[in-house]
Amino acid sequence: MTSTSTTIRVSQAQRGRLKDLAERRSSSMTETLDAALEALHRDDFYRSMADAERELRADPAAWAEFEDDRNEWLNAKLT
Repeated sequence: MTSTSTTIRVSQAQRGRLKDLAERRSSSMTETLDAALEALHRDDFYRSMADAERELRADPAAWAEFEDDRNEWLNAKLT
């Protein structure tokens, strides 16, 4: 699969940081940027999950219902 590319503007300091990080990882700047973006995406996902759990825990009735449902799945008879 052929990938297209584009140019983005970054400061010289940002480019330098990306280059240093790529060298420490023994990878290209593109691979390093891809890894950084994936890490940010994953961080956002888990942060939103934690926020949702915090909101659910704030409602004792909703949290109890969640725990009941979870325990039903965890203790299911599979035979």
